[in-house]
Amino acid sequence: MVNISDHFYESGGYITSSHTGKPNLIDVRSLEKNKGVRYDLSSKDVIIFFEDSQNLEYPTVHYDVRNETYSFTLHIRTVHDERAGGDASFGRDRLRALYLITRHALESARRGYTASDGSKFNQIFVGSRSESNDRAKRLFGYKLSIEAKRFALTVP
Repeated sequence: MVNISDHFYESGGYITSSHTGKPNLIDVRSLEKNKGVRYDLSSKDVIIFFEDSQNLEYPTVHYDVRNETYSFTLHIRTVHDERAGGDASFGRDRLRALYLITRHALESARRGYTASDGSKFNQIFVGSRSESNDRAKRLFGYKLSIEAKRFALTVP
């Protein structure tokens, strides 16, 4: 996917002085130690992403090319904690800032992106967003659906 962490310093207009710091980006397929356990949100915010599905489409009658559609889920999480001071809307504002930066990073690559493994996406779309908050624990979060498309790949 798009390297979202680079955009946290490039697009400073989205982050106010109380909303500084890069979140941790976690790919659930990682085999690194301590990446699949509980996470302390008071030290850093977190963005978790994973691939949900892949769809193959053969648009010609000869089946010599295919289109691929990938669906991803992205979770953005932050917590309203001692960083807030007296600001009653810190958690909500921090979540909004993280969402805007994430959306900006994805939309800046929407017409094409080359991944670290050399594969290319022709289009990236930000889909639906849903809330996932827990007021008792002071957790704020969004769940985003992302769709990436690759067109006219030659079938070997």
